[in-house]
Amino acid sequence: MSNSKDTTFKEVIRTTPIRSDYSVIISDIHKFPEFVKFAEWLSTPKQIRKIKNQKEFAVMIGVCEDTLTDWKRHPQFWPLVQQHMVQWMKEVVPDVIYGLYRNASSEGKAKDVEMFLRLSSIEINK
Repeated sequence: MSNSKDTTFKEVIRTTPIRSDYSVIISDIHKFPEFVKFAEWLSTPKQIRKIKNQKEFAVMIGVCEDTLTDWKRHPQFWPLVQQHMVQWMKEVVPDVIYGLYRNASSEGKAKDVEMFLRLSSIEINK
């Protein structure tokens, strides 16, 4: 988390997870906030991660890389990763739709136009 005065509320929430934020109940993890951060990091597409590899991520959150490997084996880890992925996907849907709109309106590719119209619930005569 940034030490600057302009730290946003979202940054504070993302760096300080609380158990009630997650539908998956995890009771046997000693470093729960770090566990959640790892799940969130792993659910983020590699191309947009600020920290690019697991070793650097382990150093950043203050755990051994072997701990991350152990966490991947935890039965509730992957459901938590999936939960983060779904949330991330929901947040970027407007951007994806805008990209689809740009493709459909500028290049006019039939599949892009058809998908855009389908998303808008406009019937296309076939």
